[in-house]
Amino acid sequence: MREWTVAAVMALVCSGCLHSPPNYPGAGGNNIDPADYVSAACPDLSGRYEGRGELLDGDATAQGWARTMRIDYVFPFANNAEAMTFMSAARSDAGRTSYPKYGDVTKITRRSFQVSVNYENGKSASRAVLLEDKGRFVCTGSNGKIIWGGASKRGRSEFGPNTTDSMAMLYLDDQGNLVAEDSMQVHMSLRLGGIPTGTAKHFSKYLFKRLPE
Repeated sequence: MREWTVAAVMALVCSGCLHSPPNYPGAGGNNIDPADYVSAACPDLSGRYEGRGELLDGDATAQGWARTMRIDYVFPFANNAEAMTFMSAARSDAGRTSYPKYGDVTKITRRSFQVSVNYENGKSASRAVLLEDKGRFVCTGSNGKIIWGGASKRGRSEFGPNTTDSMAMLYLDDQGNLVAEDSMQVHMSLRLGGIPTGTAKHFSKYLFKRLPE
């Protein structure tokens, strides 16, 4: 009975609470359509960059707890095993996690890059970043951006199920520095009735300074 009461109250409070439209390539609406860019070139992000990116803009969480970002996290991983390889390289023999000193990015084909990261503990790791899936990875031109994202229906809170969508992009600024942007939306609903209770939004933008090679 209590759950139905809570649901009824939340329904009244959130009668005007709707989920925000999805925000990632291919989601329709005002979102970028991958089909419009199948022939577009990817920007050449080649260069050496600082391993620690500084926050340029972000929500309250980013401003308070995530004022820096690691360069080994900004390029997409192909799978968990690939991510674990970099996590292992970042870990010192004493078990401490080391920040990257710098990252080298090399464009190896029209839609792929080699990303090599050197850590403060003296270790390094490297991987190929493949962007061949044009439905997932959108390149907007040689002077544009690389954009990707998607949606997930997995997630719950104490009140009910959540769905999420996220988007990331990489590009160069006018000085040749690497800029990484991330955004995520969490669409919340009540367990009883699936009533939308609103969307929580998160975003961040980091700059990795270009270094001499």
